[in-house]
Amino acid sequence: MEFTPTKTNLSVGQTLHGYTVQRIAELPDIQAQFIQLEHISGAKHIHIARDDDNHSFTSVFPTVPQDSTGVAHILEHMVLAGSQKYDCKDPFFSMIPRSLNTFMNAFTSSDWTAYPFSTRNQADYFNLLSIYLDAVFFPLLTSHTFMREGHRLEYTNPSDASSGLAFQGIVFNEMKGGMASDSAVMSELLGQAVYPDLTYAHNSGGDPENILDLTWENLRAFHAKHYHPSNAYMFSYGNLPLERHLEAINRLALSSFEALEVDTSIPDQARFTAPHTLEGTYPSSETERKSQVALSWMTVPSFDSYQVLQMQVLSDVLLGNPAAPLRKALIDSSLGENLASGSGYSNDFRQGRFGAGLKGTDPQHAEAIQKIILDTLETVAQTGLDANAVESSLHQLEIQTKEVSNSGFPYSLRLFFGVAGTWIYGGDPLAELNFNQNLERLQLERQAPNFWQDLIRRELLDNPHRALVILKPDPEKAK
Repeated sequence: MEFTPTKTNLSVGQTLHGYTVQRIAELPDIQAQFIQLEHISGAKHIHIARDDDNHSFTSVFPTVPQDSTGVAHILEHMVLAGSQKYDCKDPFFSMIPRSLNTFMNAFTSSDWTAYPFSTRNQADYFNLLSIYLDAVFFPLLTSHTFMREGHRLEYTNPSDASSGLAFQGIVFNEMKGGMASDSAVMSELLGQAVYPDLTYAHNSGGDPENILDLTWENLRAFHAKHYHPSNAYMFSYGNLPLERHLEAINRLALSSFEALEVDTSIPDQARFTAPHTLEGTYPSSETERKSQVALSWMTVPSFDSYQVLQMQVLSDVLLGNPAAPLRKALIDSSLGENLASGSGYSNDFRQGRFGAGLKGTDPQHAEAIQKIILDTLETVAQTGLDANAVESSLHQLEIQTKEVSNSGFPYSLRLFFGVAGTWIYGGDPLAELNFNQNLERLQLERQAPNFWQDLIRRELLDNPHRALVILKPDPEKAK
């Protein structure tokens, strides 16, 4: 089905409902129009005007915890549990069966929290918009909700005061289960190993041991700083006139605020001068071949969409299928059962990360696994990447980027998650949406001799900012 943009009548520099239009651009790849605005309260806004009735909205707040108390995660739960206008238990969950939504949820990542929804019904859209905006900007955040969602002491048998006390809490119990997983613990170790000085060294979801240190007062202070409009990024999509979005957002929330200086920026991690090793443990009563070993590098900035594209292709060719050289070398070694958690390229942090390794292994194989990775990269840096594998990877990326489908996940939210990191980290979200420009540039520049070989040496082999991460099972922790 062919779509045509639903174009705005606004122009750059025009003001409306407290907003100023900063940029308007065509998106021919997806037959849409891009409008970037900023509100006098400091809120940033991107609207994608497109002839699609699956209207969506997302509000995002950079949340950069400085500890592992899970403050951002617990706050995500609490803002959806009652607000000034919707003073009832869990209005968010109450709306799920009453709404015609095509998506409703909330997410806490390592450094931002998002509240997205989508629906094909206009009345439903503005109902949900009212609930979401009131939730994030005017939540009740009661002490009772904090104890329910965060942590509390409770009798083991609530009807028996002699039964003994135990810690309870929705997020507390959720993270107890989550941190029993070797993949979850490995993810935390990789953050500590590669970004030891940044927020990524902490567990944004919350370490059960540290969750108990969080107070209700500290959580409310975190909300006051991080959930102000001056720290908000908003994204809307669909064929509704942009003016209707802006009027509603201003009336329902932003008109109540004045701009503040809010600094939630994440600095660059200082570069390592030499590689290092980090070891950790996870709870498991089984120990034989239950370890993970990974080698991980800090690479290109995640807000540079062109450099990210290069690393995505490189990662796919090295690890993306059973015949990929690095994957094949690791699996054929029989030192482990599968690729380690976190293998491949990730731009989920302000500075991207590439890693490879094995799970289902033993700690004594760590040096051998590291040698396989480095030797394989050295071989590929000498011989170059397989041209057919590069073409296949680029073709798959192009299909994934250009495919317009609401199957499984609303297309509007695929666009949002594609630009969120780039935008929040200070990059150009428009460059992320103009995928063809980056693709055409890569097709041209990769014709240069040793293009991929130079990339491997620059970002991996000659890059001392790497860590060997070893995760071992610990029966005592399991107890």
